[in-house]
Amino acid sequence: MPTQLTPEQRRVRARAFIAFMQKEIPGCRIKFKDDPAETIPWKDRFAHAVARLIVPGYDTRFTTVLHPIIYFPSGSRDLFEQYPERFYSTLRHEFVHLKDFQRFHVWFMVSYSMILPMFWTMRSYWEMRGYAQNMIVRFEENGVVPDEDIEHIARLFSSRDYVFMLSPHRRARRMLLELREQVLEGRLSGIYPYAELKNPLPDELRSGAGQDGWGE
Repeated sequence: MPTQLTPEQRRVRARAFIAFMQKEIPGCRIKFKDDPAETIPWKDRFAHAVARLIVPGYDTRFTTVLHPIIYFPSGSRDLFEQYPERFYSTLRHEFVHLKDFQRFHVWFMVSYSMILPMFWTMRSYWEMRGYAQNMIVRFEENGVVPDEDIEHIARLFSSRDYVFMLSPHRRARRMLLELREQVLEGRLSGIYPYAELKNPLPDELRSGAGQDGWGE
């Protein structure tokens, strides 16, 4: 059944999830792409500079994980600090990337960063795992995963936004429809369906796991 929570309950849950992430992923912290350069590790500054050359709107449209840091878009700090619940689904998405990096480390880092070959890259496999969370979130909240959500993700996967990592569009859509079926049937559920977590979930996350929003 869809989870009905008040705005304040959502806020409490978001903050509880952030605390859980920081416990589960040593060194995990949240930053913003317009933070002062001197506060951002040099390797992350370099990665941001490269990504800006490739991805349109990199700073303002996309949340990025550079383990163990989650970088939210420029200009979002005030909104995040006041209404973290609006970013909850994004946090769920990025948590999967953090856990996958933690588990697969070198393979994740190398395979995720490889742009070529385009049209099917290992990056699309990792992103499918992240976007499964967005579908789980939508299902938990509303009991459905709308077609427009599938179209939104398929466009990202098959366009320059994600460097054509899964093209053509119809192929990306077909694979996402299969993923949605797993979510609707309950074969994929929870914040990390692929392995056991190291720490128990806090009560705020056990009593309903519905979220909202998109992680890109």
